[in-house]
Amino acid sequence: MKSRLTRLASIGWLAVAFACGGDPLSPEEQVRTVIEGMEEAAEAGDVSAFKAAVSDSYEDERGYDKRSLAAYVTFHVMQNQSRHFFTRIRSIEIRDTGRAEVMLVAALTGSAISAAEDLAGLRADVYKVDLDLDDEGEGDWRVVWAQWRRTAPTDLL
Repeated sequence: MKSRLTRLASIGWLAVAFACGGDPLSPEEQVRTVIEGMEEAAEAGDVSAFKAAVSDSYEDERGYDKRSLAAYVTFHVMQNQSRHFFTRIRSIEIRDTGRAEVMLVAALTGSAISAAEDLAGLRADVYKVDLDLDDEGEGDWRVVWAQWRRTAPTDLL
């Protein structure tokens, strides 16, 4: 519930900023917002919201398309009733072609994490994640490719 409220507050803040003539978000800020939304959706078990951030043209080296990726996420949501994420974005590179390349490290555990140090006493799955996102029109960034592999918890530091 808290995640949905946070997401709604973020969306509301963006709407107010645009309505008041505030500066539009930079492409990097837009990409960060998409990643945060995906994290919140995954933590809340909201596969529909997670799927909305994935392009219809998604494909990866595992052979997943958008539908099979959604099935994969659904399976993990059903297997893990309590999901908490801690994500550290390592880099975001915006290309002139409307593509963003993102490298991040994410920890998934059954207990809440507020800082990387909290992981010391927890059992967590930690992954290095590479993402490519395309701007599909007017700042509508969607994931078109992803790769993830297990890594050591020290990569979060």
